[in-house]
Amino acid sequence: MNFRVFRLICVEYRTFASRTFDLRTKLICLMKKYYDREIEQKILKEESQLVSTNQMSRLAVITGRRRVGKTELILRSMKSENEVPFIYLFASRVTSNALIGDWLQTISNTLGGHFVPRCERLSQIIEYLLFLGKSQRINVAIDECQDINAIEPSFWSELPKIWDLNKKNSQVFLMMSGSIASAMRNIFKEYSEPLYGRVDRFIQVRPFGIAVLEEILRDFNPRFNSDDLLALYTLTGGIPWFVEDLMDRGATTAKKMAEVVFQPGSKFIMDGEILLANEFRTEGTLNRTLLQAIASGLTKREELQNLAGDVSVSGSLSRLEKRYELITKEVALFAKSERKGRYYISDRYLSFWFAFVQSKEQWIAQNNYEALKGEFLSRYETFSGRVLESVFFDIFRESKKFETLGRWWDRKGQNEIDLIAIDKTSAYFF
Repeated sequence: MNFRVFRLICVEYRTFASRTFDLRTKLICLMKKYYDREIEQKILKEESQLVSTNQMSRLAVITGRRRVGKTELILRSMKSENEVPFIYLFASRVTSNALIGDWLQTISNTLGGHFVPRCERLSQIIEYLLFLGKSQRINVAIDECQDINAIEPSFWSELPKIWDLNKKNSQVFLMMSGSIASAMRNIFKEYSEPLYGRVDRFIQVRPFGIAVLEEILRDFNPRFNSDDLLALYTLTGGIPWFVEDLMDRGATTAKKMAEVVFQPGSKFIMDGEILLANEFRTEGTLNRTLLQAIASGLTKREELQNLAGDVSVSGSLSRLEKRYELITKEVALFAKSERKGRYYISDRYLSFWFAFVQSKEQWIAQNNYEALKGEFLSRYETFSGRVLESVFFDIFRESKKFETLGRWWDRKGQNEIDLIAIDKTSAYFF
């Protein structure tokens, strides 16, 4: 779809939205304002208050991909709890003894005047905090908690017993935050793991949707156009870290965004590799091949299997969807079988990264960022046409007016409907 049609649709959408939808989220500040996290902040405050109400410690898990704003959410939420001491602990990848010393020092600095015991295990620090919680209310966050696996793996098997024996009559609100989807799922959601069933609240922090990105762009450039909004959605995937970087640099138009993205040392170039390296410790080759193919438009299982040759892709596709949460499988609406499902990359930034960075490693090795930018600009209209479908799924999803959203295609894949939206009385086809 070309940009002229997109502009017309945006005008029609704004008219339609002003009459029908309530897309706006009440926003607070990030950068100069904090955007979009009202619901998550409300949940954290409620959980903290329940600790006092019930006289029992509670555990909340905050998950989400790298750079989506989990730490910022925790820090801002806890600032409003001024009367409750807040202890922020970071699971640095150092030796166990060094981390124990760092955590105990942080606790002592925050609470002041308390005798600090000698601890030989990280789990003993949690036991100490629960002991302190019997005489005062405390909010505690352990950030990047999945990295404790590499520091002291026994922590996770020791913690459940300590938690069960000491949480009653203790007022500790413990928040555990982590970025690696596979590790967080394994620790907290696998039935066979020790902490299964002990979490009081899961919070999934998601990237900004199109309505929030529009609000941000309007704040930084009131004269933005729909091309600029589509470029912001395409290049950042709604990840606050990327959005903030562009806004700080005054890159509020599509052209300026491309200039910031494609230059040496750009976080847009580097972060995809870091994300995948963290997730794929042992099984990266086939996973990367499949993600690259899906990003390029091969969405059918048979197409992906042909690409992999004799190696079955079933297990990898399942893990990419359920363990790593990097792809989603969609089945045509009204289909009787899931066999003809299609795969899409769920991380919008990774879609861009695979299409314009991973596939052009030779140019990056040569520091030829002008060639990278040129390739992006030459292919952008075609690529963003596919992204546009995600934009409108966001618009309809955020409206909360529809019970069913999806696509339809026939068995041969020759006829398709890009978006079907169904409410209680009507069905809309786009």
